[in-house]
Amino acid sequence: MVERIHSEIVRGWPEVDLSRFPIDRFRHLEETGSTNDDLLARARSGSACPYDLISADFQSRGRGRRGDRWEATPGRNLLFSLALPLDGDRQLWPRLPHLTAWIVGSAVESILGPGYRLQAKWPNDLLHEGRKLAGILVEIVLAPEPYAIVGIGLNVNLREEELPPDLRPIATSLYELLGCESSRWFLLGQIVQGFLRHFPEKTDDFATVLDWIRPRDFLVGQRLSVRSGREWFEGHGRGIGDDGELLLETLTGELAKIVSAEEIRRG
Repeated sequence: MVERIHSEIVRGWPEVDLSRFPIDRFRHLEETGSTNDDLLARARSGSACPYDLISADFQSRGRGRRGDRWEATPGRNLLFSLALPLDGDRQLWPRLPHLTAWIVGSAVESILGPGYRLQAKWPNDLLHEGRKLAGILVEIVLAPEPYAIVGIGLNVNLREEELPPDLRPIATSLYELLGCESSRWFLLGQIVQGFLRHFPEKTDDFATVLDWIRPRDFLVGQRLSVRSGREWFEGHGRGIGDDGELLLETLTGELAKIVSAEEIRRG
């Protein structure tokens, strides 16, 4: 099965230089705890390689940015993690979730067609009309070599009735939007192709990413409570900064630039 998937994906990349992509290190698993955990373990042991890729039909311990569970019916969704080698300016690393959102979002919008526009919820979710379609989790390993482990969960062929009742109003899938199934492997190929084309260049030349993110900013204008470290900020979303930070106009009228947050509450 893994070899068939390799062939199907590679046939879709005729214009991409695959020399950076280790086809022999692409593993597809029927089940795992977490593809991010799998790659984190490889990176920490020194056995990861650039563009190491793991996908799975099911994750029993999938999680979001704060440890939130990300679990889906086996074989319905696209669940994978990619190891990206890090070097250069560390101040550019926080741009990675936005680069990922742009790459994933562009691939999804190309499937949906011109009548659809996604929303980007800072810093790690893609939505359609306020309902979650994809989640992104970027984790950094510094030693023995610096890597970003980029985990992506994209609802592809999930049916609404397969969601728990409390999630049905706040989650959606490509199947629900289009009324038909989509190829997970075609989407995986499009997304990995995006990384091969644009990483790391677009973390430096960031304008293209910002031009995509800013019109899709889900939090702009909304009343927010944001916990960053031990501090809470309250105010209204005022967009995305030049480095991808959340701009928040506080209740005292100051403009806070928030690089990372553990919790965001709306309203």
